[in-house]
Amino acid sequence: MANKRLDPTILDLQTSLESDTELHELCCSMITEATSGRAVTAKGSFAISSVQTLMEQLDFAISHAPEWPRATDDPHSLAGLPFNQTLLNLMETPSGRALFKRTEVNQHLKAILKKWAEFLETRDSLYVLNGRNGWLSRGAIAKLEDMANRATGHHRSFTELYECPSESDPDTLGFQSWDAFFSRRFKPDVRPLPCPRSLNTLPGTPILNSCESKPWQISRNCSVDDEFSLKGQLYSLRDMLGNDPLTDHFHNGTVYQGYLSALSYHGWHSPVSGTIIRVRYIDGSYFSQLPMSDPLAMEKSQCYLANVATRAVVIIETPEPSIGLVCFIAVGMGEVSSCVATVREGDHVEAGDDIGGFHYGGSTHCLVFSGKTHVEFEEHVGDEGRSTTCNVPVKGMLARCFPKPIEAIGK
Repeated sequence: MANKRLDPTILDLQTSLESDTELHELCCSMITEATSGRAVTAKGSFAISSVQTLMEQLDFAISHAPEWPRATDDPHSLAGLPFNQTLLNLMETPSGRALFKRTEVNQHLKAILKKWAEFLETRDSLYVLNGRNGWLSRGAIAKLEDMANRATGHHRSFTELYECPSESDPDTLGFQSWDAFFSRRFKPDVRPLPCPRSLNTLPGTPILNSCESKPWQISRNCSVDDEFSLKGQLYSLRDMLGNDPLTDHFHNGTVYQGYLSALSYHGWHSPVSGTIIRVRYIDGSYFSQLPMSDPLAMEKSQCYLANVATRAVVIIETPEPSIGLVCFIAVGMGEVSSCVATVREGDHVEAGDDIGGFHYGGSTHCLVFSGKTHVEFEEHVGDEGRSTTCNVPVKGMLARCFPKPIEAIGK
């Protein structure tokens, strides 16, 4: 590996780390802290002992797709993600957390991950799909089917659930790349809208679930400028929305957050009917997380990531006075999934319409409601989130909104 010429994006990062004294010291301290008392290894590489070996491992990762975590057979494991495999022990150190928050480092990581995303859109990335240990192996397909079916109680096969370009091709099902497989779409009848009767017979304005996701957390009365706590994981709306001029509309509002497994459908759908008035992409910290020695630290850092990770913001103006504006935030996690909106400002959408999707990796999302709105979540969601152990179906009922009494606004 040492004689292999590194990818230009990796070389640029290496030059930056070695030419800037402060960055170089942070990187060396990070490696020392991560390797103290334990060996750090990754498939196809060796223990990280220097900036050079770190660059070689990143170079290895840039040409490898996420593998099915066959060692643990755990779909929530980060074992199959090539960049997490390299960086997990590094980014949880004090120096690593400082390094991965630096703007110049994140600019380089953005270029590296863009190059990796290009690889994931090629046929060269298909090697992780076929074979007995691939994403289309019998064991993996069973888990993909179970993840989708548990949300509704159905017993559909993978090809009954998802649109596959060639159902007769056992190796790839016709998918032309890893990303094409990852961003696969449900068939039209798999996630129907709730029947009009169920939407209209109960009071309040219905809110549909934007992503096929597991409820993670609900926070109420979120101040625009409250500083978020690393331990308490409080939200800062101004940080989440990137200091958008519309942020004040959500002062003292409610934030709902859901987590998308790597096995889940990754499309976004509008929670309400209305007009798109904002589509914005916010650069953030690509490999930042809470300080905790836990392989699932990235997953447990979701509230923190909503403030600092790369994200897309879509704000919808509804005609309903009980709702006003609703903000959808797509948050990159793990391999820094690309957030791609398919709507533009000025577009009209109906509740349940396609508005975009995640690419390349697992993700989390938030819905933010106005401080003038009272949000009552469905029983299967619970008032604090995490009430269910399975996904809430995308386009299914999530909540109902009511105008807050005047005396309750701001409380």
